[in-house]
Amino acid sequence: LSIILNLSLILFNLLWGLLSLVAIGFLIWIWFGTGYRIENETIKIKNGPFKYMVKLQEITSISKRRSLLATPSLSIDRLVLHYGKYGEMLLSPKDESEFIELLLTKNPQIKLNEKVSDA
Repeated sequence: LSIILNLSLILFNLLWGLLSLVAIGFLIWIWFGTGYRIENETIKIKNGPFKYMVKLQEITSISKRRSLLATPSLSIDRLVLHYGKYGEMLLSPKDESEFIELLLTKNPQIKLNEKVSDA
């Protein structure tokens, strides 16, 4: 009986350790794998294993939001790209003003929320 308990305890510890390593690896992947690239007429967004694309011509406005939601953004202070009818994408580029200027050169129809235009 004690051998079975010892083996089950060892197995439990191994599984717990493996699960912890997988979770830590996943978080590292998301942290270092988050980025945004403007290519052709789209923004390609990577967040670890998750990938999104937003067409630049579909972006209607940009606003700011403080949020803890899980999104492809590594900051609490985020830019919100409003696109299509109801779409939103929260991002946190390193240089917000340069990012916004680049978006506006690609799509001058984008409206800026007053908080964004003050920054």
